Amino acid sequence: MHRNHLHQALLGLVLLLVMVGCATAQPTPIVNSAAVETSLASTAQALAKQTETARGYTPTPTVLPTETLTPTPKISLNGTTLLVQEDQSTLFIDHKAGIQLVIPAGWMAVRVNEPEYYDAFTADVVLANPALNERLTQIQDSNLDFYRLNAFDIREGHIPNGIICDIDVIFQPGDMRTLEQWAKVEGNRKSPFKGFKLTSLGYVKTADGTRVLAIEQTWTIDPSNTMFHRSVFFSLSTGTVVLDFYANKSFKDTVLPDFEQVVNSLTLLNP
Repeated sequence: MHRNHLHQALLGLVLLLVMVGCATAQPTPIVNSAAVETSLASTAQALAKQTETARGYTPTPTVLPTETLTPTPKISLNGTTLLVQEDQSTLFIDHKAGIQLVIPAGWMAVRVNEPEYYDAFTADVVLANPALNERLTQIQDSNLDFYRLNAFDIREGHIPNGIICDIDVIFQPGDMRTLEQWAKVEGNRKSPFKGFKLTSLGYVKTADGTRVLAIEQTWTIDPSNTMFHRSVFFSLSTGTVVLDFYANKSFKDTVLPDFEQVVNSLTLLNP
């Protein structure tokens, strides 16, 4: 009886092969009815099962490795790219300025009128902090030819007295003033802020040896809060890039290392 079943299974397989050969040779495909397809499938499965039993093992299916696709960063109409990396830092590339830099984890980086800007308004941390919502609203009319990126420290406890720690990337295309010329302009600048003081102005070098102009200023927000501002100027072949840092003066030492990390991460796309 067993041999008879095996014979029938082999006969079914032969018929299947013949039908496949006919389908290959003739231009008009043969369409089997559902009943025939079911019968053929059952016969093939039975034959395979008998073969496995005769050999004494069941083959283990091979698991093919799947390829992890890395999304290609999209360049915005304003010539910038933003990409959140595995360590939750954010890579910012400005193709017009010819630079890239990294915003540390714990900071929310946004480009006005880009998807991450609109998404920010619905983020839990923004909904819980009116100061962040207000700041996002304030920058909505920024001139995007100059204001390239805004980043806010969103870590718990890092908005003391409602004052946000803020990093801005500003590009002045085609502005070829030297660092010395910028120093003269900024040193003589008049400010409308109450209690404004220019506390530091000088030249420093970044981690890769790039010479930059660094300026520090303070002004009074209210009797109990003073704003701290540090600007770093890069004179490039495309123009001038300025990195601005703002924080509550009483809190600035906690966050200033993050800003210096951003400054030192700036590199040229085409050195």
